[in-house]
Amino acid sequence: MDDCTGRFFFALFSLTRFSVNISVIERPIVIGFFISILTGEVFPVMYIAVFFELLWIDIIPAGTFIPPNAIFCVWATMVIVEIFSLEFASQIFPVMIATIPIAFLSSWLEEVQRTAQNKNYNIILQQSRKNPVHYKPGSIIKTSIFQLLLIYLVVGVAGIYGLFLLFDNTYPYLPAEDFLAWPYLIMIASVSAIAALRIKKAYVSLIVGIAIISVYFLLEMTRI
Repeated sequence: MDDCTGRFFFALFSLTRFSVNISVIERPIVIGFFISILTGEVFPVMYIAVFFELLWIDIIPAGTFIPPNAIFCVWATMVIVEIFSLEFASQIFPVMIATIPIAFLSSWLEEVQRTAQNKNYNIILQQSRKNPVHYKPGSIIKTSIFQLLLIYLVVGVAGIYGLFLLFDNTYPYLPAEDFLAWPYLIMIASVSAIAALRIKKAYVSLIVGIAIISVYFLLEMTRI
């Protein structure tokens, strides 16, 4: 998957967050599935998708809250992975972390655009009550969707380009060995999924599990 293709599909799928509601198609796990179909690669695409799915599984759009754009994280990570031919989880993990601030930036821009649409909402109310002949909400909706598409395109182009510049300079310093396995990263992201249950027993199980794993690694380190 090349750079231009990644940016285009990021903008296209981002519209499913608020403009075109098609169930859960905007979820990272679904985006990972589509990327796998497009690229013919299952791994590390699905590892990346599962990581972000678990990491933000409890952060959903509710009321006026706009969650970070996890779609960008999955697409941008895969674009950078392809550009620099990254193979190891220890190399890909820094890329995944670097995409997170841009995901929050994207959600902030969405919030700015949504706030700006409050004016149009008042216009629609006035048209429907005072001038029914001029009542045309369709044009306002189309304009809003076009604005969001432009926002996603800008975020996609600027975000991926910024990540490219960042890792173009730091690529030589990325780990050359795979000392960080994917199961460990998935386990780290699972902490968020377990916390989302909001059940005391789940929290206790999480703490006990972390303690057991910590003891295991300490014992392994002492043997070495």
